[in-house]
Amino acid sequence: MSRLTALLGETITVSILLLSPASTLYAFSNSSHGDSTTTYVLNRVFVQGNTATKSFIILRELPFRAGDTVTAGEIQYGRERIYSTGLFTDVITQIEPLKGGRVDLLILVEERWYIWPYPVVGFRDDDLKRIYVGAGLADLNFSGSDDRLEGMFALGYDPFGTIDYSDPAVGVNKRYVVSLGASYAHGRSLGQQSGNASGQFDDAFADMYVEGGRRFGIYSLLSLKATYNYVKRNEDAAGLVLSPTGEDIFGSLKVDYTYDSRNLKTYATQGGYLDLAVGKYGLGESNVDFGRLSFDARGYLPIEKYLTFALRLHGNLAEGPQIPPYDHVFLGYYERIRGMFYTTSEGESLLGANAELRIPIIKKMTFDLPDFPMRKYISNSFGIYWSFFFDAGETSGKQLDMHLNRALYGYGGGLVFLLPYDFVVQVDFARGGDKRSEFILEFGEAI
Repeated sequence: MSRLTALLGETITVSILLLSPASTLYAFSNSSHGDSTTTYVLNRVFVQGNTATKSFIILRELPFRAGDTVTAGEIQYGRERIYSTGLFTDVITQIEPLKGGRVDLLILVEERWYIWPYPVVGFRDDDLKRIYVGAGLADLNFSGSDDRLEGMFALGYDPFGTIDYSDPAVGVNKRYVVSLGASYAHGRSLGQQSGNASGQFDDAFADMYVEGGRRFGIYSLLSLKATYNYVKRNEDAAGLVLSPTGEDIFGSLKVDYTYDSRNLKTYATQGGYLDLAVGKYGLGESNVDFGRLSFDARGYLPIEKYLTFALRLHGNLAEGPQIPPYDHVFLGYYERIRGMFYTTSEGESLLGANAELRIPIIKKMTFDLPDFPMRKYISNSFGIYWSFFFDAGETSGKQLDMHLNRALYGYGGGLVFLLPYDFVVQVDFARGGDKRSEFILEFGEAI
């Protein structure tokens, strides 16, 4: 979690589409190649319909190549992986039988709008009186290699600005990843330990970073990120930074390994995810001297034909002589416990777990739309799931003095709507460890 994310809590954004280069239109429908165990011997794999996106970006998401023997289930999994890049409104696979029992696989894609201007609207600490507004602009396929350029700003309560660029296909073999960016925010750190009871301390956060990495196969990425950090507290906030000058200026390095075999990143029903990172904050040039180990492990186990059991274990553990309050971790902001959704907990370290049982009412599908001028820019996917869940988490000091009687937990169930453009809406009823019940409306990626 970045310091800007921790500062802002949660932001509501609304996106407005702009016209991108036209792509070929197809009357796509659901791909179907028989039973999931049906096997095919691939002669060739073709891509069609991509005018802006380079073909290798599509093909590298597939767990198979020409000449392989694959099942219909593996073809469907590859289709979902391509869709999860976020570059297309629809992806269809078609089998063309050939002599000798071999087949050609045709992948038909329909490109989405890549240039998005959007307003930014947020409420600090979920307080309607603490509103900030701004705007952003993103190009989500800058040169056709899934490289992304985005900038946004907001004024009002806790103003901020960010700009980022990432390219996941650098080098001769296109396996290297490069990203860089900068951000600035003016406001207050979250939590009572980060300010006085009235929470009136003004902070300034700024950072610049550069990151490089390499992909290994289609699932793994290893990267190294170097960041220049600047944190300033006002003269009334003595002790809330580690430097006696009231300014912490320091470098940091983070090594990050990611493994991602999920079929759909926004609402997975198959595969797994692991993010493991080790960071060192302060490189001998300042009073800042601490480290962090973070992990996020998720698994998605199909049960029978339709059910999916999802499990997530995550943590953010600190170690060092002193952890500055602006780098504390929280439950109740970016990480929440359903059933105690607005209950906050602050600490130097955090551990949490989530479990879900997912039952499709309408399994995620695509459908045909009538032909009209804007049809090719509309993602036509839809699905509805039942979800039953249990969440738990706790914050502590860096010594991990966890106690079950202090843990936050909640359980319940609800409906999950998978809408066009991978927009996920969750409507839940939950009961928390404090014996209270609540209805929750959430937007964004599920666990």
